[in-house]
Amino acid sequence: MALSSSRSSRLSASSGRGKGGGEMERLSSPVPYRVGPYDYSPEVKCHSNRKAPCWTSWSDDNPDRRYLYWDCGYYVWIDREATQYERLLLCDLRNAVWQLRREKAQEQQQVERVQEQNAELRQVIQQLEEEKDELKKKMEKMEEKEQLEQKEKRKMKAGLNRLV
Repeated sequence: MALSSSRSSRLSASSGRGKGGGEMERLSSPVPYRVGPYDYSPEVKCHSNRKAPCWTSWSDDNPDRRYLYWDCGYYVWIDREATQYERLLLCDLRNAVWQLRREKAQEQQQVERVQEQNAELRQVIQQLEEEKDELKKKMEKMEEKEQLEQKEKRKMKAGLNRLV
């Protein structure tokens, strides 16, 4: 374990060094980013006798490297430093996760847009069905009226024929 008290790379995944795309993807860890202070063992305490949470770095320099970080700024690396090959592989995998998350979000937005369009189209269909029903009623009334007129004409013809 390497010891250091100068700075933490806790937020390094959100630095501009990642190659994963937008800022939101960089802030999101491909795996759980933090393990609470009482969720791991053996316990490790700082010189103030406080147990620290375990963090996972996702910077390009230390991808998937766990460390303990205390509020006083003191931190301890848990995992060994990765080889160049491991760093490249882990960064590529991290970027692939970010890319898949981005694609999933875009597809989800597309699904939501299509669902909204479907809802609008259902309303249009309902309005058209109502208009169709109204027109059917009007046509039925007109047909009834026309039939009555034809009956009247027949009666009148029959009446005229009797007179003649």
